[in-house]
Amino acid sequence: MLEWLQVVLRPVWIAASAWQFWIGAVLLTSILWFLKRRFKTTSVSLGLPFGMGSVTFDTTSAERVVAWKLYVQLVTRKAALPFDIKHDLVVETFDSLYEIFGVARALLSETPPADKVVRDGVASVVIGVLNSGVRPLLTRWHADFRRWWDRALADSANENRRPQEIQRDYPDYDQLVYDLERTNTELSKFADELLEIAAGRTERRPRAIVRPSPPTLSESH
Repeated sequence: MLEWLQVVLRPVWIAASAWQFWIGAVLLTSILWFLKRRFKTTSVSLGLPFGMGSVTFDTTSAERVVAWKLYVQLVTRKAALPFDIKHDLVVETFDSLYEIFGVARALLSETPPADKVVRDGVASVVIGVLNSGVRPLLTRWHADFRRWWDRALADSANENRRPQEIQRDYPDYDQLVYDLERTNTELSKFADELLEIAAGRTERRPRAIVRPSPPTLSESH
């Protein structure tokens, strides 16, 4: 009786096993497809700002999202816009540059750990640009100018003067503005590179570059 039952049920067991196998295969294929789309890598080649050379690396979709968000932050802030000597204030530009560090830290903290440890990935590039390109400017000028600026604003002789006029009295104003313009230009270039990362491509589009003029001793404050 038992042998007869085994003969009858054997085709059913084989069919059930085959069904389970195909269901499992479909599920595994679906999971792999999802992961491939979610963490798909795209190779990009970048020309880094501030004379930092170039780099080629693979980006994930998570990194491309970070690149897009940082791009939006840069192109909407004074930090990456040309310094207008007639209307812009140095202190506001410094504040904008400082804010970029906080924005970058917040965005990079959202990047999956697996992406953070990849050498020459988006995180490494952003950190390198900020530490090697932006921080030296702030270290050289910010504290000294801010101290001078606070005193200048408190001086009764400047009570009826426009802030844009007052800041030109800073002893090293021409050199400071030159460095600011250079930093703005380099960050504008970097914004373009971030857009390429976000788009997952490395094709270059023509762009207008505003280059700062070297300061001269003959320029009046």
